[in-house]
Amino acid sequence: MDPVISQFDPASASKTVPLVIVGAGAAGLTTGIFAGRHGTKALLLETRARPGAKLRVSGGGRCNVLPSQVCETDFHTLGSTNAIRQFLQSWPLAQVRAFFEADLRLPLADEDTGKVFPASNDARDVLDALLGELARCGGSILGGDPLVGIETCTQATDRARFVLKLASGLSLRCEQLVLATGGKSLPKTGSDGFGFQLAVQLGHKVQPTYPALVPLPCPEEGWNALAGMATKVQLTAKKAGRVLEERTGDFLFTHRGFSGPVVLDLSWRVTHPNAAGTTLHAKWIAASGRAWEAILLAGGARSLNSALADELPKRLAAELMRRAQVEPSRSMAELPREERRRLLQVLEDCPLAVTGDEGYVKAEVTGGGVALDEVSTKTLESRLVPGLAFAGEILDLTGRLGGFNFLWAWISGRKAGSAAAQRCQA
Repeated sequence: MDPVISQFDPASASKTVPLVIVGAGAAGLTTGIFAGRHGTKALLLETRARPGAKLRVSGGGRCNVLPSQVCETDFHTLGSTNAIRQFLQSWPLAQVRAFFEADLRLPLADEDTGKVFPASNDARDVLDALLGELARCGGSILGGDPLVGIETCTQATDRARFVLKLASGLSLRCEQLVLATGGKSLPKTGSDGFGFQLAVQLGHKVQPTYPALVPLPCPEEGWNALAGMATKVQLTAKKAGRVLEERTGDFLFTHRGFSGPVVLDLSWRVTHPNAAGTTLHAKWIAASGRAWEAILLAGGARSLNSALADELPKRLAAELMRRAQVEPSRSMAELPREERRRLLQVLEDCPLAVTGDEGYVKAEVTGGGVALDEVSTKTLESRLVPGLAFAGEILDLTGRLGGFNFLWAWISGRKAGSAAAQRCQA
């Protein structure tokens, strides 16, 4: 058992705790650290006996701590996008990285993909660094005793604003409360969406939630037969003829449909509440980098099968020719204009008939959440409930693949923890 977990003594529950943070994941741990740095020792409540379950499994056990670059368009929300700019400016990426490398003494390494990992490639080192800093800042964790309910104090005594009911029957009173419960994604790590229920109970609006960074199923046997194949594509989300978003990256065929970084990044476009009518289209990238029209117009005695197999995985080339209804053995010079048009269509603007998504079990993050217009962008404190604040995935702000959601966890945790500590001391 991690030493920090045993620090809270339930016998002291009769006293009002200055600050309670619900959730000991990335956002919760960061909230506790920065509260401690500003003079308030925080108590973190964690459903599981050990904290940081999602941290430990993220990135295949490596933990993609940060992106190497960031901009506003790397995030989306159903609320105001102006808030994204304010959040990113409040703790610039270079300073977040310095927190890990200089403050926590955790060496980081950049990859060509734009992702930043611990140099050890071990997610446990990230968790241990955060837990060690939390302990140094005087924070404590009570694990394995899930929160089951929250009551607000109608007659505040000893500055207590909230009464927290735990599964064991223990009741805790606290002055300041931060919900950093995560969302619904990867429920095996303890993310069950209970934080959303608590937010609604306390009077907040929760934007409709949806799986994000999630594989997308497709029922078409032709695609499913390519399971395990990876290739480069330019993937485009369209609605009513308008391009919503376009990204290029690795695409993976699965037994159920489509996955890979570029699919996960654009998956929210077909899973969010306003997604009706949105379609995905693939432009398959030629290995030579040449434009498809130039390749098809090159002519000559080579067969279509041979020409396309030079540019794409053979099985994918065969499936695309089948969809275009062209004869693979036909020579390039003999290709009729109409067949060339059909083939060019599936090569450059191929519709992908996705049906739903693979759900929160496979989603890496939850979209939607507590509405941003109901919290202060400076402190993340509720505009409706004094003493209540939020951090991390529970809020309606979601990043794309590549460390962006962890970046949001660090930024929001720092903001919520620092401000809550200052309120405790006011």
